[in-house]
Formats: sequence, C-alpha cells, structure tokens
Amino acid sequence: MTRLGTRTRSARGSGQALAEFALVGGVFFLLVAAIIQFGLLLWSVNTVTQIARDTARWAVTQSTTPCDSAPNRDALGAQADLFARQWNLLGYRAGTWTTASTIASLSGPGVGADWPIPSPPSGGTTLFPSDCPPSNSSVAWSVEVRINHPVPIFFPGLQLIAPSCGVPGYCITTTTEVRMEPKAP
Repeated sequence: MTRLGTRTRSARGSGQALAEFALVGGVFFLLVAAIIQFGLLLWSVNTVTQIARDTARWAVTQSTTPCDSAPNRDALGAQADLFARQWNLLGYRAGTWTTASTIASLSGPGVGADWPIPSPPSGGTTLFPSDCPPSNSSVAWSVEVRINHPVPIFFPGLQLIAPSCGVPGYCITTTTEVRMEPKAP
C-alpha cells in the first residue's frame, strides 16, 4: 500500500511540474523572442543609418553636372546597394536599390536624394539647379539622402503597431545630410 501511494503522489508531482513549466516556459520564450526582435530592429536602425551616411558622403564628392540627372541618381542607387550588401542589411536583397528618387517622392522602400542649392558665396556667381558641387571644393555644398527600409518582423503581434513602408515589415527611415566644406584659401 505504501508503494502504490508513493507512485500516485510522484505522478501528481510530475504533472504539476509539467503544467508549471508550460505556464512559465511560454512567457519565458515570448520574452526571449521579444529581446531578439528588439535586437534585430536596433541593429537594422544602426545599419540603415550607416548606409545613409556612407551614401551621402560618397554623393557629396561627386561633381558630375547636373547632379539631379538620371545617370547620377542611378549611380547613387548603385552605391547605396553596394553599401547595403557590404553592411549585410537585414532583409535586403541585392539589386533592390537601383536608382535614387527625390526625397519628396520617396514613399515606399528605397533611396532618395536631393542636392539643395546653397546660397551663393559673397561676390560669387549665382548657382542653378543644374549645378553640382565643384570638383575644386570652392563652394560649400550639401547632399541629403533618405533611406526607407522594411525589416522583417518575427515577433507575433508587432505587425499591428509597426510603421509600414507599404510592404510587410517594420519600416526604418533615416535621413542624413552631409556638407562639403570649401577649401581654405
């Protein structure tokens, strides 16, 4: 009689531990998944910011006139694509960014760039929209680059509150402006 009573109690204890593990384990795995998703989002934000900075740095050194031309926008998009592959951007497929639009027309995922015309230097010539940063760095000039990129969401329910770029995922948007300073006389 003692053996049978011991078996029954140990079987009940085992079932209780299994039920407790199911309750606590589910919460634990949900917490781990949330930490992983947050880490991936944070890593992606840093990567997209770095890609925008590198692309803007590259773009401000280009002096092919006019800046706002299809070949220059294609070159800028290709350079952003190269940086995205180099930095292993999460959720990015090679060749996705082939050109850069204007920042105002960038609504979905992609790259946008603008070369705002600076005010003319004192006693200098008037600058026009077809002008570009001069290769001799005689005029302070800037370029603005914006990147929209969706990051895959693995955590259940986050899709409901995540900003969207028009495609599934969490939309990360970053804008960088780089200024090329003129050389000192």
